[in-house]
Amino acid sequence: MPVPTNFLNMKVKNSFFDVFVCLVACFATAHSAIAANTQKRFETIDTVQKQQFSLMFYNLENLYDTIDDPTKNDEDFLPTSPKKWNSAAYYTKLKNISRVVAASGAWHVPDIIGVSEVENSRCLFDLTHKTPLASKEYEYVHYDSPDRRGIDVAMLYNPHTFSVLYSQPLPVYFAGATVSITRDVLYVKGLILPTHDSLHVFVCHFPSRLGGKTASDEKRAAAARVLRLAVDSIQNNNIQARIVIMGDFNDTPTDASIAQVLGALPRFNYNDTCTRCLINIIDRHAQGTHCYKNEWAFLDQTIVSHAVVSNYVVESKVQNHDFLLETNAKNAAKTPFRTYKGTYYTKGYSDHLPVVLSLFYSKNE
Repeated sequence: MPVPTNFLNMKVKNSFFDVFVCLVACFATAHSAIAANTQKRFETIDTVQKQQFSLMFYNLENLYDTIDDPTKNDEDFLPTSPKKWNSAAYYTKLKNISRVVAASGAWHVPDIIGVSEVENSRCLFDLTHKTPLASKEYEYVHYDSPDRRGIDVAMLYNPHTFSVLYSQPLPVYFAGATVSITRDVLYVKGLILPTHDSLHVFVCHFPSRLGGKTASDEKRAAAARVLRLAVDSIQNNNIQARIVIMGDFNDTPTDASIAQVLGALPRFNYNDTCTRCLINIIDRHAQGTHCYKNEWAFLDQTIVSHAVVSNYVVESKVQNHDFLLETNAKNAAKTPFRTYKGTYYTKGYSDHLPVVLSLFYSKNE
């Protein structure tokens, strides 16, 4: 599917100028009163008087099928591999994911679910048709990406609450490269059916820190530039566009790819008049979404446009249910319950915790 010309015609320098102006405006303005009022608004959600539309992001940690694909590097997840990945383990993984979705939604299962580390559409079909999620009638959007490991991002959605109008993958090119070798950014435009609001959704999985954070920083910056250009293109057409960005960014909210290149600010550190600003909605009560060497970090994030926080009461929550965690026998610390420890199959869930972004609106809207 061709990339719209408005994406291609954007100039990088204009994008960075817009971000720079926005950031200067945001940080130069004294806004303690605004921050206090905003915080009060978010902390007084009346769930009885509000309806909810929710989006969830979850890094599935290597959701591969058991079939060898000669075009992908899936050798570690085959019945003949040292991990002995087989149908029993595969369907256990699918049922585990469905359990996470059900638990994350409580009385309201997510209307949209962004996922990363999924091998292909077959996995998505099995997840939505051969697990308890089948009763929810989820549909999905997926494109094969050029990722070397053969893992992609995708989006599941409830067709009764969200209608997809358009979608496309946005390729990420590293410096000097003419061919993309990493995950695409998934873009989906749709309609929130209960409110008739249009919504632009981006699902991301930025390049990993393989080889070290410093050595790989530019790769994540490249992905952030692609994302920022797409956001600028949308906002240039409609400054009031409702935009949600979610994903595993392999960077924290304060790292350069997020804070500087993408220009996403913490929720209570932005100016209400900065209509181009992106706001990072972080669960302040959580330790993080990923733990490496006993250090938690918010690698999985939900970021929204100014128009989202202007039209909805917004809340983000890291799902840290007990069944998603395991206890370290040496120090009693809890970490995400991953599927494998080396080649040992644990029947666990993922090395990441899911994040749910809830948008609340009044019943009479």
